[in-house]
Amino acid sequence: MLYLEGLTVQRGNKIVFSNFNTIIKSGSITLIKGKNGSGKSTLLRTIVGFTPLEKGTIKNDKKNVFNNNEEWVNNLIFLDTKTGLSKDLTVIENLNAWSTMKGWSSNIENLTMALKSVGMDKYADLYISQSSEGLKKRAALARLYLSFINKVDFWILDEPTNELDKTSLVLFKQLISKFLKQNGTIIIATHDLTIVEDQFNILDLDDFKKQRVL
Repeated sequence: MLYLEGLTVQRGNKIVFSNFNTIIKSGSITLIKGKNGSGKSTLLRTIVGFTPLEKGTIKNDKKNVFNNNEEWVNNLIFLDTKTGLSKDLTVIENLNAWSTMKGWSSNIENLTMALKSVGMDKYADLYISQSSEGLKKRAALARLYLSFINKVDFWILDEPTNELDKTSLVLFKQLISKFLKQNGTIIIATHDLTIVEDQFNILDLDDFKKQRVL
């Protein structure tokens, strides 16, 4: 279980969350919904550790995740709306660089399998500068496959299906099902509640903020 307890998050002069509490069930999908500006991306970045907490704690079971931030980051894959790809590298070079940054083996066979999992193996040598937005998104999603080779318990994803065509969406759903079978925990910020076919939980940030007003 991932426990978010009493979170207060501030961006500039704006308080995004105040005394926010929820529990993310292990081995499940949680879809975070809410209108634009509700704080979906901020919440994900707070969980990962990129946006600092003013107050509160985040615990994986009973352990404060930020007591050892490096261990926490190594236990997850975070993909936000920016793909984080270098336009000066090819698709496979980008995946290799990201894998190396995580401290993982850059075995060419593993990288190729990762690209194949999202239908990107035939684009391995294509430069990102020459890629469409859809190809860039798929190149970033290829990172998820590496969690089946390396120990990762969490996927934290921000609008992962933007720019995906129907075929790519099917491949993405297959990755989700495989990760769930390994008892992985998936947190997705999205406007589209139809993007997954497996059973999921909903965390509605609009409802939370309405309750805070009442």
